[in-house]
Amino acid sequence: MKNLVRYMPTPNVMKLFVLVGVVWAAVLGPSSFVLVLTDVGATNSQIGVFTAIASVLSVVFQPVWGMISDKLRSPRKVLSFCLIGSAVFFGSVLFSTNFYVVAALLLLDAIARCGIIALLDSHTITEVSKVPGLQYSHVRFAGSIFFGLLSFAYSGIIDSSGVRMIIPISTVVISFAVFWGLFMCRPKGDAQAEVTHVKPNLKRDAISLLKDRQYILLLVSIGFMALGTQPLWTFLVEFVAGTGGSLGDVPLVGALRCVIEIPAFIFVGIMCKKTSPKKLLIVGTVFMLVYIVTLFFANSFFWIAVAHMFGGTPGFIFLLTGRLRYVNEATPESVRSTSITLMGTMEVALGSILGSLVGGFVLDMHGTRVLTMFSFVAVALSIVVLLFLKRRSEQLK
Repeated sequence: MKNLVRYMPTPNVMKLFVLVGVVWAAVLGPSSFVLVLTDVGATNSQIGVFTAIASVLSVVFQPVWGMISDKLRSPRKVLSFCLIGSAVFFGSVLFSTNFYVVAALLLLDAIARCGIIALLDSHTITEVSKVPGLQYSHVRFAGSIFFGLLSFAYSGIIDSSGVRMIIPISTVVISFAVFWGLFMCRPKGDAQAEVTHVKPNLKRDAISLLKDRQYILLLVSIGFMALGTQPLWTFLVEFVAGTGGSLGDVPLVGALRCVIEIPAFIFVGIMCKKTSPKKLLIVGTVFMLVYIVTLFFANSFFWIAVAHMFGGTPGFIFLLTGRLRYVNEATPESVRSTSITLMGTMEVALGSILGSLVGGFVLDMHGTRVLTMFSFVAVALSIVVLLFLKRRSEQLK
């Protein structure tokens, strides 16, 4: 806590803190596309096809945003541009109730939005590294605060005024995030750094990522983790409906997760400063197994919330911190955005595409409990792969 108090008053840190918060709040509305599609009368099969197509587009474009960011040497600028696209396309959904028009606009939004969080993480860890003693977790929990508060608000708005009411609100939030990213969060000396810094060999460094066996192992582990957990989040509406909940309860789960995320991020930032990335990743995977087991036995909304708050949430935090710490240690800084977006691409490929297709089929045929059994196996495979992952210091011996 001393580190947090010490660095938060710094103007640049405060600006970064707000940027992380507003960007996470900005993606909340567009990422609720399942609710929007359900509201315009889409069937489960249509939602499944849409999710698969959107995920394919994300696999194609997410690395592109990362490479553009590394080329321009400013993930902040690229993510701001992506936010502008998201505001335009998602905001336009308000003017149509036709499924095909809405789906087309949401697909365009998916292209713009797919790289935002990865670019935000890239910008964050770069800025954090400039402040001695400051940890990624000290800043990242801002996303939990903003995301959680807006999720609570959306939960009430959806129940009282309908799903479509979140569209204009989201557009305003996204617009503010763009303003903050472009004009308020510009680091000092940014322009000079871009001119005087030695231009890296992006092609060589990018190829080196794909030749790094340890990095490939990390990607495989991330892929299995996404395959196991992404369907549980995508089809959260099915779990909630199975316990008699409403559409408004879906964002409520996200809000409750954020209640735990805030102290968890602070804990990881203070108590796990010297913990190896591998240990963080393994701990996160164990929490995910607890999450899945609890969800398997959940027979009420209360237990669904418990599973997400005390299993999925700490698991997410440990996994996120571990893999970003590994990237910071083991990959070239010149391709930091590329390396992070590649991890996001793996999550989309196995989690959103394959996971959503398998999840939809399993749900239609067997229900939520069989889906959680499938998830347990996938996450168990993830932890097996992690056992072979070595620290950067071990690779250099």
